[in-house]
Amino acid sequence: MMQETAPLLRASPRRSPAKLVAIASASASILIVALIAAHYSEGLKTYLVSQDGTHDLSWIEMLPREMLSAVDPAIDPCNDFYSFACGKWDEKASIPDDKTSWLKSWDVPAQRIENEMRNAVEADSGVVGTYYRSCMNEDAINKLGNKPLQPWLKRIDEVKDMKSLTNLLVYLGNHNNGAFFGWSVTADSQHPETRAFYLSPGGMTLPDQSYYLSNDEEMKEHRATEKEVIEQLLINAGVEPEQAKMDALNCLALETRTAENVMPKEAARKAKGKRLTREQLKLLVPLFHWDDFFQGIGMADVGLEGGPQLIMRDDKYFEKLDSIFTDPNPNYSQLPLMVKSSELYRTAGLEYKPSDESSIDEKFDENDAAVLRSYLKYTIVSTFAPVLPAESFAEVLKPLFTDLYGIKNRPERWKKCYHSTTGAMSGHVSKLYVEKFFPEENKIAALNMLDKIRQSFKGDLDQVSWMDEDTRVKAEGKLEQMVFEVGYPSDWPHWCKLEGLSEDEYFNNYLKTEVCRVEKSRQKLREKVDRREWHYAGATDVNAYYSQKVNGLFIPAAVIDKPFFSAEYDDARNYGSLGAVLGHEMTHGFDDQGREYDGQGRRHEWWNKGTVDAFNERARCISKQYGSYTMNGKPVNGELTLGEDIADAGGLKMAHRAWASSGTSTRSTLEQRMFFLAYAQTWCGVERKEAENTLLFDAHAPRKWRVLGTLSDSEGFAKAYNCPAGSIMNRGVERCTLW
Repeated sequence: MMQETAPLLRASPRRSPAKLVAIASASASILIVALIAAHYSEGLKTYLVSQDGTHDLSWIEMLPREMLSAVDPAIDPCNDFYSFACGKWDEKASIPDDKTSWLKSWDVPAQRIENEMRNAVEADSGVVGTYYRSCMNEDAINKLGNKPLQPWLKRIDEVKDMKSLTNLLVYLGNHNNGAFFGWSVTADSQHPETRAFYLSPGGMTLPDQSYYLSNDEEMKEHRATEKEVIEQLLINAGVEPEQAKMDALNCLALETRTAENVMPKEAARKAKGKRLTREQLKLLVPLFHWDDFFQGIGMADVGLEGGPQLIMRDDKYFEKLDSIFTDPNPNYSQLPLMVKSSELYRTAGLEYKPSDESSIDEKFDENDAAVLRSYLKYTIVSTFAPVLPAESFAEVLKPLFTDLYGIKNRPERWKKCYHSTTGAMSGHVSKLYVEKFFPEENKIAALNMLDKIRQSFKGDLDQVSWMDEDTRVKAEGKLEQMVFEVGYPSDWPHWCKLEGLSEDEYFNNYLKTEVCRVEKSRQKLREKVDRREWHYAGATDVNAYYSQKVNGLFIPAAVIDKPFFSAEYDDARNYGSLGAVLGHEMTHGFDDQGREYDGQGRRHEWWNKGTVDAFNERARCISKQYGSYTMNGKPVNGELTLGEDIADAGGLKMAHRAWASSGTSTRSTLEQRMFFLAYAQTWCGVERKEAENTLLFDAHAPRKWRVLGTLSDSEGFAKAYNCPAGSIMNRGVERCTLW
């Protein structure tokens, strides 16, 4: 789901507006309909008609007040259903100063959960409360200033050669940090009952590699802002100003080298990774001391015979890693001269020049070490900025967030500390939330919905004409083996004890939680995978996830609540919102990536070739459709969003079928309309103008197109709203259908 966010259920639930209207007197109902009919436009009445041609406005009477208030009746629903469903809400929405967007069904309930949990966290007498209060203790944080950074910067200054660089990356790794490459311990995609060690490319500050490789003026301005922010961060960390200038240029140059060599996002999402032995890794990146690295992080047998598998997520990047080490800044060899001239410094590094591979030096020298030290300093300071004095570090980062996303201010301190606590110890906070706020009946209801949606999906598989029988049987087997984890973990995990946390030592508390994560990774590397173990979210996350490697859905407690679900709601609303979310995650098991994993999470080709070809043909239709949509005149990347687009369409269809078949009688047109309106209103929201371009680098299509694209391909929607074939919201023969 979302990157891949209502109120807590009241002890004494109030009646919904729909039920209040249902028991109103006949005269009151007539008056309400008359008032609404007078208010609504002719455009709306044209399409919301019954088969005999009479206006059908009774469905509006059934809408809860909060759904009705979002609708813009001036919009023709068959031309733009997103604006019809969300127009009034979007028009009135105000984005908080510390947010880049504000979404009706995600941010609003997340804010309400923050407020509920604030009291619980503040009152907690255990590690949750201690950690939170240490974050709130700004006097102690400010008194320390940048002192906590100094031992780290001293270690970085000792990097002179590849041996000392390896030693530093071991130290960083043991504190769940790193540079130049990342690593993780997760289920092995070919042997999902065990875990493997995954290497991934180094990161970049800006949202996408195109921000470094384009000489568009807007992109150069982003790079200029990044350079200024890095310089000021390092000065506040204690680096001399002239050195900080040079470091900032070095960082920009090295991130540009990274951008040149990482896979594009649409390619990365399809990549299967490359398995290799330790010896093969040493041949690929011979400069780095890999044996010392694995020994140092306590995983000495990774990539050795009989040891855990070693997998690279982006082999292209690692093929170039040695050249990044030996020539991290090939285009700015005269940096000392540039730093002496303010004018040269102002423009240096902003014009992208492709690296000349033929001139790259294969020898590692002090100049290379100096560039790597620059980047290491920035990596450490930016990583620790959130746990250092806010005015000296978080405030310095603000211009970058303003430039990229339009964010105006930092969040209130208590909100920052709540999220810091949740990030550091999600399991502890989740358990607190479940104990205080999550009703068990919500979990039971969600499991019931999941069972019905699974049956709906099975019925769809039975009817898919393009799938051969052998593949169909296997796909139904995968569906049956799918694991549902709902609300919270079936078995709460054993966490690190986190002894010695202090309300006066926020920085050290943070380090202890990071060391804990590494300890758990070492432990997990030797353990059998538990398919029901939660990795991706806590119970307080308003979100939902599907894991390919365990073939499992993980549905946090926070999303099984208003506005997605309530016992007060009509089934049409529950299935149109929460049901579509559950169906979306289930469909991920059969999207262009998920279909490659079998029922146990093993990645291999288990479909017959003819069925694969038929699947790909239909997937290309969806990719082409979304690639025709634009955001600010720039096309959506239909290849990048394909998996989410497939899941949106499949999830809506499966939820609709499950809902339609769960009643004792045929669903009325009015109920059908409420179902699709509930689905669309899941995506009501507004973004800041500055952030809109970054949406094009997300694996999800922009929200508007998630609604318009999915519904215009839905036969059920077109029938419910009487949208004629060929209208914008009824693609007719152009409709893309996979599941």
